[in-house]
Amino acid sequence: MGALLSLLRGGGPTDEPPIDIPVDLAGAQPTAEEADIYHYIIQIMQPSSTYLDALREYPGCQEEIRKAIASPSKESEEAAWAALCPAVLQLREYYEFAQRLEEAFPRLVAFLCDGDVMRNLEVRQATAKQLGDILHFVSLFDELKMGNPNVQNDFSYYRRTASRMRMANPSQQNTVVPDELANRMSLFYAHANPMSKAMVDATLKLLKENPRISADSTTTLLSIICGVSYNAVVKERARDAMIPYCLRVLVVAIILYDHVDPEGAFGKNSKVNIRASVKVIQSHGGSGSNNLLNSLRYSTLHLNDEATPKSIKLMLAT
Repeated sequence: MGALLSLLRGGGPTDEPPIDIPVDLAGAQPTAEEADIYHYIIQIMQPSSTYLDALREYPGCQEEIRKAIASPSKESEEAAWAALCPAVLQLREYYEFAQRLEEAFPRLVAFLCDGDVMRNLEVRQATAKQLGDILHFVSLFDELKMGNPNVQNDFSYYRRTASRMRMANPSQQNTVVPDELANRMSLFYAHANPMSKAMVDATLKLLKENPRISADSTTTLLSIICGVSYNAVVKERARDAMIPYCLRVLVVAIILYDHVDPEGAFGKNSKVNIRASVKVIQSHGGSGSNNLLNSLRYSTLHLNDEATPKSIKLMLAT
């Protein structure tokens, strides 16, 4: 185990390359011991691409809202409300999907962390790929949400309008989103990267509630996922279409690691080679590299710690 940890560490003076183990990121098939959780995750993730496509095309209600604010009237306010209701139902679907992921993700992490993490990743490659699929989805969702201010603006206006409607007519029931759910959705969308935050919270809850799963095994899992993603790109195992996938998985794995490990992902004892990770994002991320680096800058917890080497801070300086 000591040799493994020396390979995992990348922040120290030797700056070892990220660990490399043969995980098939393209065609891994589930073994018998993976079957139950594999099909469970398949079912959970089934609508993920549909949600991404819908969020990518999310038009927002900014024009109707602008008219209702600039020229308030019964007609303009009703038009804004009519536009908002289906939009808010769409945002509700995303939030409820995030809740389902919050239940599924810890089960997947526990399955891969229970026992020998290295062996698990070598023999449970189909579920390791599913972990990558979730991290990839999280990265894409957060980037799309951050790039479209209409998401949060629409929901904020919806809540203000719903509140005025209740004050004017206390007996009126809001049939779009119940108040308690709207409060939770508001907290979710208030975060710049809400899906990442949801996965962080789910992982920390797992560590608190499941004594079989330690922070050390979880950070080992995440650091190996970082190494697998890094090597798939650097050693040209990933075809062109898979390179962005690997880089997104790498970034979200680092974010999770940084929140799970008390010392974070950037210090000298980190199991993640941050320097190598940043360099591969810069060299292979193309037009998307800055968004990925921004995720590391603004969604991690320990980047600005005193213990973080100045060289790493400079690499991620804007």
